[in-house]
Amino acid sequence: MINRKNNQTLSRLVKGAIFVGTYPTRKLEDVLEFIKIHTKIAGQNPRWNSRAVSIFLSLLIVSLGVYYYAKSTSMPREASLMVFIFVFACLLWVSEAIPLFATSLLIIGLQVLLLANPGEWQMLGFENPELQPDFRHYFQPLSEPVIYLFLGGFILAHACVKRGVDQTLATWVLKYFGKSPSMLMLGVSGFTALFSMWMSNTATTAMMITLIGPIMAQIKDEKKFKIGLLLAIPFSANIGGMGTPIGSPPNAIALGFLQNKGIGIGFVEWMLIAVPIVIILIGAMLLFIKWMYPPKIKKIFVELNPGDLDPKKVFVMFIFILTVGLWITEKLHGLPTSVVALIPAVVFSVTGLITKSDINGLEWNVLILIAGGIALGRGMTDTGLDRMVIGFLPKDIHVLLLAIMLFTLLLSTVISNTAAANLVIPIGISAAYSDGFADVLLAREIAFFAAMSASLAMALPVSTPPNALAYSTGFIQSKEFVKTGVFIGFVGIVFVYLVGGFLFNLIF
Repeated sequence: MINRKNNQTLSRLVKGAIFVGTYPTRKLEDVLEFIKIHTKIAGQNPRWNSRAVSIFLSLLIVSLGVYYYAKSTSMPREASLMVFIFVFACLLWVSEAIPLFATSLLIIGLQVLLLANPGEWQMLGFENPELQPDFRHYFQPLSEPVIYLFLGGFILAHACVKRGVDQTLATWVLKYFGKSPSMLMLGVSGFTALFSMWMSNTATTAMMITLIGPIMAQIKDEKKFKIGLLLAIPFSANIGGMGTPIGSPPNAIALGFLQNKGIGIGFVEWMLIAVPIVIILIGAMLLFIKWMYPPKIKKIFVELNPGDLDPKKVFVMFIFILTVGLWITEKLHGLPTSVVALIPAVVFSVTGLITKSDINGLEWNVLILIAGGIALGRGMTDTGLDRMVIGFLPKDIHVLLLAIMLFTLLLSTVISNTAAANLVIPIGISAAYSDGFADVLLAREIAFFAAMSASLAMALPVSTPPNALAYSTGFIQSKEFVKTGVFIGFVGIVFVYLVGGFLFNLIF
């Protein structure tokens, strides 16, 4: 016997079917909104957004259209399936119809279902079953060494923030630099960039904005200088993140794609190339900001309390120095950087300096996003799609590098720099494998330059989380980000190309 509740549910479903069936030309968003209203149960709305779902389904239809077009050509079945996955992922990352990490999980799921084809369904998987990888093959990106490297970096940074190591070091630095506006700007920018090499750019920006709060209150009449000082913090954080492999997610993505090709850039090698670029860009940024936002005062008084050095803080500093030292001296002791990254993870967990709530608060979404990008590149290599796109890329190496850098810069300005790196780097690296010949140096340069270019995109308040934090203070207008951000972006492209190219040839 059907009760009243079931009758009401059935009635709603019938109404929905009639609504959808009799209005085939109605906008998809209207249909979804109707269904959302008429599936309300016990006064609670379903936890989904009709606009996001309509965008998701629209992008799915577009991606399927591209898939059927690819399928109609002479392209192998697995390659056409990978075209669908790549286009769908690209559209989702650009539109952010679903969270970025959700797109990464979707990539892995689709590759397992469509390429590995564990159910052995017809019309799925590889045309040649002997070439078809096992489904575990597409789970491996979640346990790549670069994931553990970043995880260790997250835990190390979290411990520093939790115990106040970052604030102690920052106040020590600013105490000695804060004697003139120029020195204060140099100290703030330099320390922000330095700490962003090892910590989250966003966390570093939040800390520095908080620390300069009392200083900003002392210089009420210095409107231009305050704008320049606030701008210097997120821009320095973005630039500083370029300096180490763990400084920014695009760096990890570049290393992950290279590792999949059997190519590596060591921790110290990355720093030898990136740190000079960071120093040059910080200098160029400071000169531009000083020119655009000159201070009126000649001297400034800064009084900050660095706080006491308790035993736990000293212990965290020791582990920090030990970990960084082992990363830099990898060639001397032979321990891979991902293995060294386990030291802070294990030590801080065992000693209780990092608790369950701290672990839950880590940026797991970033790790999943990186893994999704690695999986995307792996699928393109497995299906041969990466080799198929070579014909569409410029043949001249210099034109190719500059085109990749500019495209990554522009794309990262409007979408997540991590998502942009995920999309551009695997396609770019494929150019280094033309005609069956692997140009290892070119592959390294493409991955490195694309990662650098992704971090240079900071021309809008929404370009990076550090930008958004600085914008939220209310002191800076969007046009200020545009002026300085465009300058840094294009000047950065020039210096990355020239200095990076020179150092790559020198080191490799």
